[in-house]
Amino acid sequence: MRNAHLMTAALVAVLPFIIAAPAAQAESYIFHPRKTEVRFSYMMGLLTQRGRFSRVEGSLQYDERAPENSKVFARIATASIETGQPIVDDELKGVNFFNAKAAPELTFRSRSVKPMTENTAEITGDITVNGVTKPVTLAVTLTPHEDPALKYSAGSKKFVAKTTISRSAFNMTSYADMVGDEIAIEIDAVVRPQKK
Repeated sequence: MRNAHLMTAALVAVLPFIIAAPAAQAESYIFHPRKTEVRFSYMMGLLTQRGRFSRVEGSLQYDERAPENSKVFARIATASIETGQPIVDDELKGVNFFNAKAAPELTFRSRSVKPMTENTAEITGDITVNGVTKPVTLAVTLTPHEDPALKYSAGSKKFVAKTTISRSAFNMTSYADMVGDEIAIEIDAVVRPQKK
């Protein structure tokens, strides 16, 4: 009985501190502009064609204790597309594909996060390409990444996300007899803690 009274007294003593303790908040990260790119690939006949978008902005709200509460947003400048072939770049920026003038941005905004392992998750959200918005799921890996050569690298992480979309779902249907419908996309980013 005496022990029960002691436990009750101890609980009463610490309860105000438990109630007053602030809930853990998600950490805010931003995509490092010089360490982030979006790569893509597609089939043309029997050959794999590759390219990238070099101007990418994004943010990550990462809740380490409850990863399912994390959020991701990415914005990609359509005109930053690069394939190493200027003629191909111009075609991909044109009305038959990404239509950079009418749709200057590609975006992704997460809606839910499903943790898979300590460092991986499936993130479902909305991707907007060529002015069309569709649901998509990203396979994401997040790992520590500190580079002494990078300023403000302390606490940085490596964020890699992969998915595949159907170009015809985004009204990109030209050259269907030559160009495959599937586009593989990979976001390769270093995310760093946002300054407070």
